[in-house]
Amino acid sequence: MIKVITFDLDDTLWAIAPVIHKANELMLVWMKRHAPKFAQTYDDQGIAQLRDEVLANRPDMAHDLSQTRIAFVELGLSRCGYHNAQALSLDAFDVYVAARNDVVLFDGTRDQIATLKRSYQIGALTNGNADLTQVGIGHLFDFHFNSAHIGVSKPHPDFFARALAHTGHGADSFIHVGDNPAHDIAGAQAVGMRTIWMNPDNNPWPDGYTRACAEIHHLDQLGPAVAQINGN
Repeated sequence: MIKVITFDLDDTLWAIAPVIHKANELMLVWMKRHAPKFAQTYDDQGIAQLRDEVLANRPDMAHDLSQTRIAFVELGLSRCGYHNAQALSLDAFDVYVAARNDVVLFDGTRDQIATLKRSYQIGALTNGNADLTQVGIGHLFDFHFNSAHIGVSKPHPDFFARALAHTGHGADSFIHVGDNPAHDIAGAQAVGMRTIWMNPDNNPWPDGYTRACAEIHHLDQLGPAVAQINGN
């Protein structure tokens, strides 16, 4: 019997690409006032290159998106000649992360999770750095783990093991809902969880992976999918 439902967040409960784009834009607006050389030097592509450079040199940091961002912004500021790069990078991160949590939930998110919460424990398992309280849905979740908390990223089995240990329930009592066939579906399957693939863009299922127990294209389909899995 299903007792726990866990959710990925980015691209499962909201689209992340426009959020990150807007957050970068607002950070660069802040930079124009406080560190104009950075804003003149780096656009979205340049920021991505800084990130890739930091991760190439510090792969041990890859699971912590917040620390990674602070590190690569500090690197860019240093290269622009700012001696107070560390302090500026922390202030810039505050601007970024406020915008990063200003998301537009997919239709049905609140209603579906609130309804499921009446019968199941609800958790969030994400590689991202969203703050559910700032997003406005923290009250709907009984627990929330991200890769920075755990020290590894999905699909590592230790990530999912944390949720099992936290609840005290076996993997066959879980359904994990996520958009990524490798990180979410295969990762959860590897520890024995049931899975639902959130596929809002109606993408084909990729070769080389075992299909999820159910596939949904809209969160309004979530309740019936959970009921079907639980019934089976």
